[in-house]
This record gives sequence, structure tokens and C-alpha cells, in this order.
Amino acid sequence: MKNVNEQFVEIAKTNVETMVDLSNASFSGVEKFVELQLKVAKGAMGQSADNLKALVSVKDVQDFVKVQSSFALPTMESAVGYANAVYGIMSETVNTYAKMAEAQIAAGNEKITTAVEEFSKSAPAGSESGVALVKSALTAANTAYETASKAAKQAVAAVEQNVQSATKASLKAASTALKAA
Repeated sequence: MKNVNEQFVEIAKTNVETMVDLSNASFSGVEKFVELQLKVAKGAMGQSADNLKALVSVKDVQDFVKVQSSFALPTMESAVGYANAVYGIMSETVNTYAKMAEAQIAAGNEKITTAVEEFSKSAPAGSESGVALVKSALTAANTAYETASKAAKQAVAAVEQNVQSATKASLKAASTALKAA
């Protein structure tokens, strides 16, 4: 069995590594968001230039209305694409955090289980029922965590599918409405 100082050093080392990993995941998300912002800004500038060129070539009011209405669908598609990209970056970052948390919980559970096993080997006679109770509580807690984690993942998957379906339906409806106008 490790002495207490070694255990504290190991815990501190693990915590520092975890903080570095979390920081790296955060910076990665920020980098992706900045790249997205630059891409969107560049695209918006190009689209604005194209729109201005189209407006300058307008010859009458009907042509003006037609050209101006042609801007709506691409703008809406861009906005939806941007929102989806932001959601994707956030989702990826949160998933990275979740995986790290799961790894930390698994490692913590392993350490606790090992400690209980070591304790049970040197436990005084008559403490078997207490050790069995602790082991049973650990098993129940791990089962509850796994069930909750699985349910949360299923809920996230359902929300993502609903968002994608709603986005497609909205774009289709907007496209149909603009074509009819």
C-alpha cells in the first residue's frame, strides 16, 4: 500500500494533467470558433460585394424586387449553417469534456475499489458485512452512474436529430415560400 504522501503526489499530478487536458480542449474549441468567425466574415464580405454588384445592375423596380428577394434564401442558409457549425464546435468540446470526466470517474472508481479491497484484506474479524455493504454501495453507485450516462447520451442524440430535422424542414419551407413569392 502506498504511503499517504505518495498518494497525494499522485493525485496532484493527475489533477495537473487533467487541467492541462481541459485547457487544451478549451483552446481547441476557441481556435475552431475563431476559424469559423473568419470564414463567415470572409464569406459575408464576398456575398455583400456580389449583392451590391447585382443591385447596381438593376434597371427598374421589378428587377430591384426580384434581385433583393434572391438574397433571402442564401442569407438564411448561411445563418443556419453558421448556427449548426457553432453547435458542432460546442458539442465537440462538451463531448471532449465528458470523455475526460468519464475517464476521471473510472480512474477514481478503480482507486476506491482497490482501496476497499486492500482494506478488506486487513480488516478486523467481524467487519465482513460492513465491507460487503461498502462494495454493494459502490456497485449500486456505478450502475446508477452508467444508467444516467447512457440516458443522457440518448437524450443528446435525440435532440441533435430533432434539430437537424427542424433545420431541414425550415429551410425547405423557406425555400418554397420564397419561390412562391
